Amino acid sequence: MLKRTGWCLLVLVSLSVSAVAGDSLLLDDKVYEVPDIHRVPEQDQGDIQAIFYDTLDYKGKPTRAFAYIGIPQSDEPVPAMVLVHGGGGTAFYNWVKIWNDRGYAAISMSLEGHMPNEKGAGKIRHEFSGPSRVGRFDDAELPLNEQWMYHAVSDIFIANSLLAAQPGVDADRIGVTGISWGGILSSLVSGIDSRYKCAMPVYGCGYLFDSLGHFASVKTDAQKFWDPSRYIVEGSVPTLWVNSDSDGHFSVNTTSHCFETTDDHAFLNIHPGLAHGHGPGWDKKRVPEIYAFADHILKGQGAALGRIVKQPSGRDVKLMYKSDVPLESATVYYLNEPLTYRKPAGDPGAKHSRPGPWIERKALVNAEAGTVVAQLPKSCQTYYVNLKDTRGHLISSVLVELD
Repeated sequence: MLKRTGWCLLVLVSLSVSAVAGDSLLLDDKVYEVPDIHRVPEQDQGDIQAIFYDTLDYKGKPTRAFAYIGIPQSDEPVPAMVLVHGGGGTAFYNWVKIWNDRGYAAISMSLEGHMPNEKGAGKIRHEFSGPSRVGRFDDAELPLNEQWMYHAVSDIFIANSLLAAQPGVDADRIGVTGISWGGILSSLVSGIDSRYKCAMPVYGCGYLFDSLGHFASVKTDAQKFWDPSRYIVEGSVPTLWVNSDSDGHFSVNTTSHCFETTDDHAFLNIHPGLAHGHGPGWDKKRVPEIYAFADHILKGQGAALGRIVKQPSGRDVKLMYKSDVPLESATVYYLNEPLTYRKPAGDPGAKHSRPGPWIERKALVNAEAGTVVAQLPKSCQTYYVNLKDTRGHLISSVLVELD
């Protein structure tokens, strides 16, 4: 049974209310309070409940977010996940089920004022809808509390407060993961909401103003206010950065930069050829590291992901790593040009540009010394290295761009 309590947690998030000046974001104190919940039983999906929860007023109008929430039966409080959808997405009960089946409570909410049809699909506006996303921060010149990002971030804070208050949930073991736009939001939130014990942004990240792909238009100071790079620099939540090496939305250099900013508490996965979308971004077989990372931190189960303790830098590739799980292989992926995003030569009608094709070269692993070495051709200008352990989990180096 869902429960509303008076439980509240204060977190310092800001020194400034300005949407341009200042480095931080001031949210309404209500985001730390447990919201009123409104059941929608006709939209339940098996044991996963459909609800509305109260969110912040928008232009003087009360608003609510639709969400699916599931809490597995357990004799002990369970860990939990807040699931943040991407552009074109909404609340996903099947995403909640993936985590429920793994012994986690989970909530997936619509951040653009939608609810599904009676079959749990589609996107229908409702009478309590708040703002919808406008391009890539294209509403950034409006007053702060009228911008979509302000409400989306607030809705995520409130979802955390709601989930933590449920009797079957361990409030001290909550993580967040998001896909695409949800990756932007979950990485931003990881920098300002220290209640989270782990974060796994997929595709979406910070430093969007340095993007070579779809987000290259994010340039103005008002737009940059929402860039997660402003907030992750002060964060300490253990974070797994996940991206594809050929994603047209979020260029891999930005993900690498996010990892470098947070490297004292972060891990990096660059997946060769990972397609963009909600399905690939939560696929247990395609991105198993997400679930291993959560299990290790929130359940104390399984070995930690490995770490590269000395990153490569030149064409004579040499890195040092530590891993409790033996390595199966190491591969260098490289380009004979600077990182460049363009429409594929064989597919000029493609919606998004991408780099590549990447060239593969096997690297030599010395398990006793904890080193990986490889020699790259003089033509190489860009590369990264992937280590794969015997579980099939990746450990990625930063992106190296040579002169």
